[in-house]
Amino acid sequence: MKKDPCILILYSSFGEGHIQASLAIKNRLASMGVHKVHLVDPLAEAHPVWNAFSRFCYIKSMSWLPGAYGYMYSRTNRVKADETHNKLIHQIGKGKLKEIIKRIKPDAVVHTFPFLGTEILKDEGEFTIPTFTVITDFVLHTRWLHEHTDRYFVATEALKQELLAAGIGGSRIIVSGIPVREAFEKPLSKENLIRKHGLNPRSKFALVSAGAFGVLADVERVTKEALRSTDFHLIIVCGRNQKLHDHLMAIFGEDPRVIILGYVSYMEELMAVSTCLLTKAGGLTLSEALSLSLPVIVYRPLPGQEQGNAETLYARGAVRIANSPGELTKELLLMQKLPNWYRIRAAMQALYRPEATRTIADEVIRVTQQTDLPIPAVTVRASRKAVRVHGYR
Repeated sequence: MKKDPCILILYSSFGEGHIQASLAIKNRLASMGVHKVHLVDPLAEAHPVWNAFSRFCYIKSMSWLPGAYGYMYSRTNRVKADETHNKLIHQIGKGKLKEIIKRIKPDAVVHTFPFLGTEILKDEGEFTIPTFTVITDFVLHTRWLHEHTDRYFVATEALKQELLAAGIGGSRIIVSGIPVREAFEKPLSKENLIRKHGLNPRSKFALVSAGAFGVLADVERVTKEALRSTDFHLIIVCGRNQKLHDHLMAIFGEDPRVIILGYVSYMEELMAVSTCLLTKAGGLTLSEALSLSLPVIVYRPLPGQEQGNAETLYARGAVRIANSPGELTKELLLMQKLPNWYRIRAAMQALYRPEATRTIADEVIRVTQQTDLPIPAVTVRASRKAVRVHGYR
């Protein structure tokens, strides 16, 4: 290994999954003795006010105007990767990114968010740094694609086939899985965790995760439906949505079957003690559940990549989808029947790719050692037919 290789990981705060995937890769590199790893949010660095406003609008759109977000997602997914629209998006903050790269002098750049400013700089002849893209969803959007990306890491073989259809050479695609924190890949004792958290060992728990920003739809209604229809005790994680936390505490705070939490850093422990997970369909959350073979119900998946994630895993039998309170009741009751529960777990185990962070970190370091890395000429031809469009059409 090159002495003290320097790795730059570019992420975005638009979604918690991008941050967590980046941290997982950084921690894995650290365990390999690579300590010069820089995590940078290039959009926040270049345009902090605009980035904060855009992030606020993105989060609110999940609750207020999900259809509008889904429509924009689908429309932009029909734009070819090398068209002006995508090139302009990747140009945002290019000057600041160029400054960061010159200052840090990385031996490799890893993207965990579809902002590919480094590829634009390579296109312009500014740098020849190896670049890697970790796609943090189970579906493809054209914004992830660029002809100068040296390696793509994807969740499934099906996603690899989508990239091949979009014109990406097979030697550039590695089916690694989506990187999760090391804690999700270590053995966990349910009995010990039950005692640690003071839970009743005779109860069955359904874990309700509203996401890092607490935007899962109808949490109050979901809770009432689960309490009315099933024997589950509920652990509700509200993320950073203090308003949601306080609202639920006012309604369910005295109910012995309900535990209400804010943002937690030990989701793996809560998942390990639970029978099923009711959540939104973020790529990282679904990957964490896959790592523990924890059956998932996605409630009212948001149009866009989350709907695509849910539909992709549903087709493989690895998650269930509920679009109404009635469907939710049906799915929760299904989770209480062991044959169904075991069948979903088996489908999750067949789909999961263990040690994604190790696969990614090993390849990044391997490629950085090759000073004469060949870069095949590839034309990205992501058309309407090449890339599936999820959500509103």
